[in-house]
Amino acid sequence: MDFLKALQKLFFGAPLPVPAEEHEPGFDERYYAASDGLELYYRDYPCASEYTPVLCIPGLTRNARDFEFIAAHIAQTRRVLVADLRGRGKSAYTKDHRHYSVAVEAADMMRLLDDAGLSRVIVLGTSRGGIVAMAMAATRRGVLQGAILNDIGGEIEARGLARILEFIGREPPIPDWNVAAAGLQRAYAAAFPNVSDRQWMAFARAIYREQEGKIVPDYDPRLGDAMRESSASVKANGPNLSLWPLFSALGPVPTLVLRGAHSDLLSAATVTRMATLKSDFVSVTIPDRGHVPFLDEPEAVAAIDTFLARGRLS
Repeated sequence: MDFLKALQKLFFGAPLPVPAEEHEPGFDERYYAASDGLELYYRDYPCASEYTPVLCIPGLTRNARDFEFIAAHIAQTRRVLVADLRGRGKSAYTKDHRHYSVAVEAADMMRLLDDAGLSRVIVLGTSRGGIVAMAMAATRRGVLQGAILNDIGGEIEARGLARILEFIGREPPIPDWNVAAAGLQRAYAAAFPNVSDRQWMAFARAIYREQEGKIVPDYDPRLGDAMRESSASVKANGPNLSLWPLFSALGPVPTLVLRGAHSDLLSAATVTRMATLKSDFVSVTIPDRGHVPFLDEPEAVAAIDTFLARGRLS
């Protein structure tokens, strides 16, 4: 493995991804109470370091397992927290589906920081998690020392959002893990052309769980109701969803954006506009990836490492 790392660094300037299991033991499992009493879960990767901790927030239907590689990688140099948003993974489901909102989830993340004893973090947010990060910056100035946005930005492409609204909360049970992995490959292979069978299986096990002998999505299906109610006007051929007011909250916050080259949610044009609005903005396009990059790609790892090494963040 040392030889492979050296070879990759020589030719590509970034380490090869190492499977998460090679980093174990990794994290402590913790629970805390949201303001409405809901029991929420997070992983705590300890590290005795003076560097600013990183909080990882998953995408809309995703959970802490999404970050198993990159969290363990970052935790070699600083503390890392990885959240399960309410209604996802090991966090409890809310009684009122209207509480599946960015504002509520941002407040939950503030409670998580209080539970962890932290007042400042760098947020690594995937998709919905990046929107939550922007909301955190808007509601509590100074809490974000840096932001890494994984395939999300100032504007969401309508066609990509319409695609998500069509299936979220409506996925039928799947008979077994092999069928689950094969289904993901059929659905996403065009945007993720160089993913191995092993990676598709790992992806399946990250986003699904077993329930009564079937494989089901690891989130509350009512999340789909909340999304469709809040985005009722979104049409595939309609206007894009503007997040520019939220993005402006990152004005003083150093920001890195990772964009999948085949993303249907974050366009290259939006990234270009984001760069014109922030002097401390950095973007990297991850080849052979759609929405969203896995964050184990050498290009993603190198970009995150370089960003975290900046003086203000270390």
